[in-house]
Amino acid sequence: MAMRRRKRRIRGILLTAGIIAAAAAILLGLFRIRKVEIVGNSLYTAEAIQEDLIYDFWTENTLYFAWKYRNAVSEPRAPYLDTVQVKILSPGSVQLLVREKVLSGYVQYAGSNVYFDSTGTVLEITETVYDGIPLVSGVTMEEPSLYQKLPVGNAAQMRTMLSITQLLIDAELIPDNISFDENLNISLSIGSVQVELGQDEYLEEKVANLVTIYQEISGQSGTLHMEGFTGRNETITFEQSGEESQPQTAETDESGNPVETAETDENGNPVETAETDENGNPVETGETDENGNPTDASEEEEEQEVTGMAGFMVFDSTFTLRYDARVVNGQVVDANGIPIDGCTVNEDGNVVDAYMNVIDPYTGQPVQ
Repeated sequence: MAMRRRKRRIRGILLTAGIIAAAAAILLGLFRIRKVEIVGNSLYTAEAIQEDLIYDFWTENTLYFAWKYRNAVSEPRAPYLDTVQVKILSPGSVQLLVREKVLSGYVQYAGSNVYFDSTGTVLEITETVYDGIPLVSGVTMEEPSLYQKLPVGNAAQMRTMLSITQLLIDAELIPDNISFDENLNISLSIGSVQVELGQDEYLEEKVANLVTIYQEISGQSGTLHMEGFTGRNETITFEQSGEESQPQTAETDESGNPVETAETDENGNPVETAETDENGNPVETGETDENGNPTDASEEEEEQEVTGMAGFMVFDSTFTLRYDARVVNGQVVDANGIPIDGCTVNEDGNVVDAYMNVIDPYTGQPVQ
């Protein structure tokens, strides 16, 4: 009797083991990856990504592969990818959701372009030039290796290079070139505009204000000087090609007084494109007094008195750099005559902006 029970127990164990083995065989055979769909790649091919991620018996199994990348995680075998996540589409089909690391810039070495990310890790060495990624020049380094840190000899230059590239990416202002001179002064080339940033000081303030200023000068050619800019008591100057360096200003007459850009008479004096009196002087379209001077419907229009130059720079109440400030009738206004909030004229006739910078309206320079 005991012998019979032992035999039945052995048969039960063998049967269970057989069922488990058969189920495992079915699962391993059925859940094999035969088709891979990759979403999110742009620089790297689907074939290269698949080869780096699916490389042995276990990673070829749909269930194991999906479990391994069930969350968006990084993969050491594919260091050019920021994250990988897998979805099962069918027992033999998976979808890979990948996010590539951002290429911050590239340096040139021995005829190759060496692309790096925000940490300074080399992600690609190629002869290809990718659009929208700045070249960094003036960097001295040893031979680079793929997926290793850039071997830049000067640690301070390495930190500055990574800092300025990331600031520009965040600001969505990508230059063609970022260059360092022998003293580590930074220059940017953006189209036909050269930007001199100077040393690695107040880079965040410089880039933040560069974004605003570049919108106004993007169609021009010249050099923007921001070397000494800190956000307080400095004037940024834009030197157009072939001209002397000066703040952004409107057109001025021979006495240096600002005038509006408009038609000129035979003597070269600016006039409004509007009706004129018998002496050729511009008048507003509307009622005039007995001398031909423009008047309001109810009272004579107040004459505008412009003090100093037009187009000096100030910070308004939102701490935004305004390049078109001028003083009219004792008030700080923009080119359209709209008052600039946060800016006043003190008892000495100087302009005080939102940062409490004191500016001479005749020169556009800080008062020392």
